[in-house]
Order: sequence, then structure tokens, then C-alpha cells
Amino acid sequence: MPPDIYFLLRDHYLQLLSSFYTQIATPIEAPKKASYGDIDIIVSLPKCTSTSAEFLVKVLGAVRIITIPGSPLTSFALPYPNLQNNYIQLDLHLCPPKTFHWQLFHQSHGDLWNLLGTTIRPSGLTANDVGLHVRIEEIEDLDRKRALLFLTCDPDAVLDFLGLDTDAYKRPFESVESMYRYVCECRFFSDERYVRGERKANDRKRMAQRELYRAFIQDWLPENAHLVGQQKEKNALISRGSVLEESLNRFGKREEYEKRVEEGRKEREELLIKQERRQKRKADAAELDEYASAWMRWLDRNA
Repeated sequence: MPPDIYFLLRDHYLQLLSSFYTQIATPIEAPKKASYGDIDIIVSLPKCTSTSAEFLVKVLGAVRIITIPGSPLTSFALPYPNLQNNYIQLDLHLCPPKTFHWQLFHQSHGDLWNLLGTTIRPSGLTANDVGLHVRIEEIEDLDRKRALLFLTCDPDAVLDFLGLDTDAYKRPFESVESMYRYVCECRFFSDERYVRGERKANDRKRMAQRELYRAFIQDWLPENAHLVGQQKEKNALISRGSVLEESLNRFGKREEYEKRVEEGRKEREELLIKQERRQKRKADAAELDEYASAWMRWLDRNA
């Protein structure tokens, strides 16, 4: 839908739904979009018990809904103004009160966090719908989920840690160019993290599906090599180990980190012991088979 229709409907449904939720907002939109595919609204703290999907269908005048059991997302098909048999999609994200501000922050500016996620991952950092985490390298190969050590869900604290301007983040970017420059200001930025050999499966998927992500890598980085080189030189001394130490000290997570590392060490030792026992059983079984074969050959020769 064109921007004028999008903003008109976005504001209308925000006002309508604010009667039923204490916390309600839309993430800041990506810069200079020529059209919008849907309307995203994040809500929390219902004001009444009557906020079921069926109730909201009536409130919004929806003609169809899509819900997934266990998912906080409900999608509504709503009539497109003055166009019969045409519809718009409204995605309503219900989240816990403690993560409302983080999710609003993390979903803002379109593909910004896709780019920042690729930027910070080699430094051992991961941002998801819960908050910012540091990955524990010692147990990452054992259990990726348990390797995520939660640091914070405070948006300002995260931006400060990444070396990014908090005030700039709270406003829409004036252009795609300004958003790309913002990504490069991250103190963990290096264009080497976007080269083909370093891309993970999710990066390759974004390259295929996300236009702004693809344009940043294929067009903007090569065209701004001088700017990129300056930032990369400034960040050259920041290792994954130093990022880990800084994050543990800044967010007070050293005790939990050491506990998980020790748990991982014990689990690895137990796995090694089990593996050695399996190998010994296999060796014993092979030796027994060889003995039995030799015995049968002797019997055959002396029958």
C-alpha cells in the first residue's frame, strides 16, 4: 500500500486498539519506503479480558484471521479503503510487559537489525526477541541455546555497548544511506563479516529475500570502500575475547558465565567418558569376535 494509505490506517488502528491495551506502538518504519506490505502493531498489558482473536475480529472489522497455536502473532485481513475485494494485513504482536520496549526497539527500522546482527555475530554477540546475549564459545558446539548468556534488554544500554547513537536510533532515518552509515558506526563493524565465505545460512537467505540487506553488501560497501576502510581500521583491535570480558564486566554476568563454563566442562568430560566406554565395548566385542573366529577355524582344521 502507498505511504499515505499506510500511515492513515496505521494511526487509525493504533487509536482503535489503544482502548484495549495499556502498551501499544508500531516499530519505526524502514527509511523511504515506496510501499508497505502490512501494518505491524506491538501490544502488551490488555486492559480487559475480552481481547481474544474473535473479539478483535469484530473490533477491527476483519474478514479473516490467521493464528498459530503458541505464537504471539495474530494476522488480520482488513478491508482496503474504497477497493472492493482488496485487503490489507495487520499483524498484532502480543508480548510480555517486560519485553515490550525491547521488541519495539528490535523490530524498528526494517532491516537494520539484520545488518547489525551480521555485524556483531563474529564478536560473539547475538540479539534476538529477548535481548542482547554473549555466546559462550566453550559450550557453543554442545548446546547453542545454553551458550546464549543474556546480557540486557535495555535498548539504550545495548546501543551504548555497540557504540551507536541512541538519539539517532529513536528517530526515523532520513534515507537508506543514513541507515547504512549508522551500521558502519558500530564499533564491531568490519566489511569482512559480509564476504561470501563468512555468510551463514540466515545471511544467504536474507541476501535472497531482503532488498536493503542485499544492496548494502553488493552495492553500498564496494562504493564506500574508503569510509568502510577507516571504520575497519579503528575496530581492528577488538577481539572476541575482549568483547566477552567487557560484556561480563559491564553487565555483571561473570558469575553466571563461569558457572555455565564449568557445567559445560563437566558435560564434555561426561561425554568423553561415555565415548571412551563405547569405543572400549566395540574393541572388546571385536576382540571377542576375532577369538571366536580363530577358535572356529581351529575346530574346522581339527575336525
